[in-house]
Formats: sequence, structure tokens, C-alpha cells
Amino acid sequence: MHPFTHTEVSLNDVTMTLVTNLEDNITGAEFRSGKKLWSDALDHARKVLKRKDRILYAGGHIGSAAIFLAKVEPTAMIYCFEPDPVNYSLLTMNLVINQVRNVHAFPFAAGKKQGFIPFYKSDWDSSDHRCAMPRLDDADVSIFHGIPYHIPMVQPPEFLKESYRNQAPDSFDLIVTDTQGADFDILEACLPMIGPHTSVIAEYSPYHLYRHGTSKQQVERLLRLFSRAEIVNSLVEDVKPAPVTVDSLLSFYDEHCKQYSGYVDIWLTSHPGPSRK
Repeated sequence: MHPFTHTEVSLNDVTMTLVTNLEDNITGAEFRSGKKLWSDALDHARKVLKRKDRILYAGGHIGSAAIFLAKVEPTAMIYCFEPDPVNYSLLTMNLVINQVRNVHAFPFAAGKKQGFIPFYKSDWDSSDHRCAMPRLDDADVSIFHGIPYHIPMVQPPEFLKESYRNQAPDSFDLIVTDTQGADFDILEACLPMIGPHTSVIAEYSPYHLYRHGTSKQQVERLLRLFSRAEIVNSLVEDVKPAPVTVDSLLSFYDEHCKQYSGYVDIWLTSHPGPSRK
């Protein structure tokens, strides 16, 4: 039985109540610390949000970011995907506790295809689950284990169309991904729903992308569909938030894909009519 507790959390100056897993010694412990927490990526998302925006959030964890977005723009509609069963249970509980009604939550992984996939969990950090096992020489490999069954993956545009029919969104105004390596697969899956005013905020972790099977060529092809890229948060030494070129991001992939040494969050702005062939 997992031990759970609830605590008041301040995230980017928005107060919420979160139920967390006491066995989570990293992200859960940070939520329970009582400190005022801040996310540069969420601050940037808040700045680009508009009334009645349609948002895809992949990697919803236990709901802190989705609740933040829902509270700062109550007219937005957020489609939130979280495949881990424990995280999803806490996510839905936290939506109810915080009286959030503009988040639709789904217990699925998002990706390029529909089916069932293996899933790997960290024993220490509930935000570090992923679809690809760490390498045997990875320092963290001993704390990961596969769950004893495969989890469902859905292709977001197809899934939303099947689920909502004529009420399905035609496009996303904002796409946020935080999935430990599946980010560019999800971005590719969502290309049919990227319009001239779509913004993307994505975790860019070359090590996790490489382990997930995302090649440098796939990264380049997707990045070049966008008119502008900017690093909005960095956990890499000597890399600062700033506008960045595609070539610089590709060099970053080469430098960091074989050994984990941090990640950045990038903001992508859509072309006024990108070719997605």
C-alpha cells in the first residue's frame, strides 16, 4: 500500500493542495518541503496563454502543472495525459481537491501510434518514469523497474477525434511535453493539430531522446518546421535561457545524447503555415 499525504503547495505564486506519495523522495519531497516553488517553463506558458486556448499536456504527473495552467486561465481547456497508474490516480484526486473543471485527464501515454508499450518506473522519483529503460551503465539503472504489464498508448489527434467527435479540438494553441524522452514522438504525432498560432514548450533531453529511439535526424526534421526556438529553462551548466538556433540544438544533441548531463526546456513557435511533409 502506498502511503499518501496532502500538503499546500505554492507553484509560481499559485497556491494548490496536492496529494503526494510519501515514497517519492525527489519531486514529492519537493512538493512537501514548504518552499515556494518556481518553474521558468510554466512562467513562460502563462505568458503565452490566451482565453479559451486548447492545450495538450503530455506527462501530467500528479497534476501540479495542469492545475497551475487551469487556474491562471480558467477559460482554457487542457487535455492531460499521464500513463503511470499511481500518478494518474493522484492527478485525478488533485483535480477534484482543487476544484479544477477545465482539465480532461487520460490514463494513457501519448505517442505516434495506438497500442500497448512497456513502462519503467523510478523507485525514488515519481516524475522520472519513462518508456525506455536506462542503459546498464547508467548510474540510475538500479532504481528502475518495469511494471508487470504494458500500458496503453494513444495517438492524440485520433484519440480526441474518436472521443469527442464534433466537439474535438481542431488544433492546439499550446503543446506542453515533459515525458523523459517521448517528447518528439508526441510532437510528431500532433503535427496535424499544429496551426499558425501554436506554441510548443518541450523538455529537450538528448540522453532521454536517444534512449527512447529518437534520432538526431528526426529532431532536426521537426525543429525545422518551426520559425523560432528559445531555451526557457536550463539544467545544464553554462547553458542559459536565450533564443537558440536549430544548429545549436543539434550540436547539443550530439554532446549530450550518450551520457546524461541535464536538460533544457525549449519554446517553439509555429510557422504561419508549416509544411509537415
